[in-house]
Amino acid sequence: MKLRWKYFIVLLMVSLVPLTIVTWISQKASEKLGASISAKARQTLTETVSREMVFATENYAMITRRAKSSLELGLHVLVQEAESALVQPSVIPPKIYFADDFDDSQAAPKDLAPSMNHMKMSKDGQLSPKLVSYQNPNFLVAPGVALEDVNTDIARLTRLIPALKSIVHEFGRELFWIYASLESGVHISYPGHGGYPAGYDPRERPWYIRAKKKGSILWGPPIVDATTKQLTFTVSAPFHRPDGSLAGVAAIDVLIQQVLLESEISAQWSKNMRSFLVGSEDHLGSGEKRLWVLTQKQDDAIDKDLNTGRVFPQANSEFNNLIRYAENRKSGYIDMPYRGVDSFWAFAGIFPDLYFVIVVPKSEVMDLPENIADMFSSYTDGQAAISATAVVLALVFVTGIAFFTSRTSTKRVVKVVDAFRRLAKGDFSVRLNFRINDERNLLITTFNEIVPKLREHLSMRTALGVAQEVQQSLLPTHDPTLQGFDISGASVYCYETGGDYYDFINIDPDRLALVVGDVSGHGVPSALLMATARAFFMQRVSMRGQAAEIMNDVNKQLSLDLHQTGNFMTFFYCELIRSQRKVCWVRAGHDPALLYDTDSGEFDELKGHGLALGVDYTFKYEEFSRILAPGQIVVIGTDGIWEMHDEGGEIFGKDRLKEIIRKNASATAKEMIAAINTSLNQFRGSERLEDDITMVVIKVQQ
Repeated sequence: MKLRWKYFIVLLMVSLVPLTIVTWISQKASEKLGASISAKARQTLTETVSREMVFATENYAMITRRAKSSLELGLHVLVQEAESALVQPSVIPPKIYFADDFDDSQAAPKDLAPSMNHMKMSKDGQLSPKLVSYQNPNFLVAPGVALEDVNTDIARLTRLIPALKSIVHEFGRELFWIYASLESGVHISYPGHGGYPAGYDPRERPWYIRAKKKGSILWGPPIVDATTKQLTFTVSAPFHRPDGSLAGVAAIDVLIQQVLLESEISAQWSKNMRSFLVGSEDHLGSGEKRLWVLTQKQDDAIDKDLNTGRVFPQANSEFNNLIRYAENRKSGYIDMPYRGVDSFWAFAGIFPDLYFVIVVPKSEVMDLPENIADMFSSYTDGQAAISATAVVLALVFVTGIAFFTSRTSTKRVVKVVDAFRRLAKGDFSVRLNFRINDERNLLITTFNEIVPKLREHLSMRTALGVAQEVQQSLLPTHDPTLQGFDISGASVYCYETGGDYYDFINIDPDRLALVVGDVSGHGVPSALLMATARAFFMQRVSMRGQAAEIMNDVNKQLSLDLHQTGNFMTFFYCELIRSQRKVCWVRAGHDPALLYDTDSGEFDELKGHGLALGVDYTFKYEEFSRILAPGQIVVIGTDGIWEMHDEGGEIFGKDRLKEIIRKNASATAKEMIAAINTSLNQFRGSERLEDDITMVVIKVQQ
């Protein structure tokens, strides 16, 4: 017998007291159920939001560290160029523009134009584009220095102009100003601009004094730019003359807005989200650490220091509590009020004494549990009102009203329960498509409003899937062309993302570089490390140099990032020289490439010693070379090929790979890769792929 019939019979047999008891029990049960579901939703959302916020801060901290390493590499290049320029003979300089020329429309360079990348701040806080020149740097001579005494230094510094332009072109919006100053008082800055305050002496600026004192590259605390009044981070490094004496200091400025990235993060969370940089500095040289805070939102900086743009919070502030909690932690999450509002805090360390922090009010992400509680409260209130009416009319209209009420109520409650079950299974298209002309309609309205909100919260995780598309976009989209060679490559990942990497770089019409890398581990962490290594490598290759030098520089950068993680990356780098039919290569812990001679039917290997990247930043790599003969085949692969095993645990091995190469020696490079993949799939059978597979095939044509 169905529930509505039982309810109907009982209602006929009993009177007001049993109905009242049932109504009371039902209401209490609904309230308890609502409280239970609300509490569970609150707990689940808290765990999800904290995890996602920590993940977001770690991602942005990683992006910032990557940009920091790239800027330091660019500054290193500028220092080398400056030291080289100072030892070369003086030249007749091109047209020189001093800073004062940029403030005079008649004397300024012809290309002087407003730049949206260089906004200057007026006394009332308004921003406007600053006039800059991308064709000419500006020179400045410190007060008290005679121009005729430094003409030779000015002429030598003009040799830096190509390097300045190249570095700015490479970094784009990430770089604000790049400049160099000599002990003699000569200063060069790019892009060219004016607006320097009277009596400006670069040798008295904090970035110059700190770099001169430390004697090596360093990042200083935020300072206000002298010409735009914008808040910047500055990385500076000294450079020297051949006799070891200090020649001057080179530096790069980065806007604080470029570091905070608040607009991008708030799009993921809410407009009430706050992002901060929290750091500490040596206070007045006393050795005592003083905490400072930076943010883009002006209303957060009520006590802002007008000279530095920083906030120095009181000793008992939330930020001091955060730093105490964050000690000895790289990242994490804490539940703590912000300005009296209950909030979620997430943090991640960028480098020592500097943290990236996100603060989101709880009310922004905890609407769902409150809505569920309100929904059940409204539902129970509606049920109580309906029951009270039924009690009054029960004795008069018991038969008709009881049947109608029980039938309607049970039918709609079943629909509501069914909707919740579909929602629990992940069906976000579910809606309650009926109305009730009483307070219970609030339950339907609230349910239909909650489902899209829940979907929006959970869709944040789906956004991580974008990482897969980014990973694939880093790999070559087509095979390269080099006269006299047939070349092809491919990668197969065991997860959505992986740590294998291969690429082709056209160095010039006569030379093509081929690289194959394998990051330790699998999945998203390996993909992030692969992307970082690729960024270091592509930037370093663009600066040219010998293969061993390229590997040395990339290894130094990776080692600084990975020295405490235990991660590493094997790498095989080779260059094909078309005119000489020659291959040059460097091994960094990677398996040797296979070389097959079709005339003799014999295999050889492109050997050479080399430690994996990211293990020892002092390691020096060695370059090897060999002349290739027509018909020879070179195969570079990762260990996912020969270490694959079948259902019985047997290893594929290199002998099987060599046999495939021998049988397909007459095929094209792409066909040979297809044949290897087919053989691997047949060998693996139903076994899951447990390691990434990457291979590059090079055939020397007749």
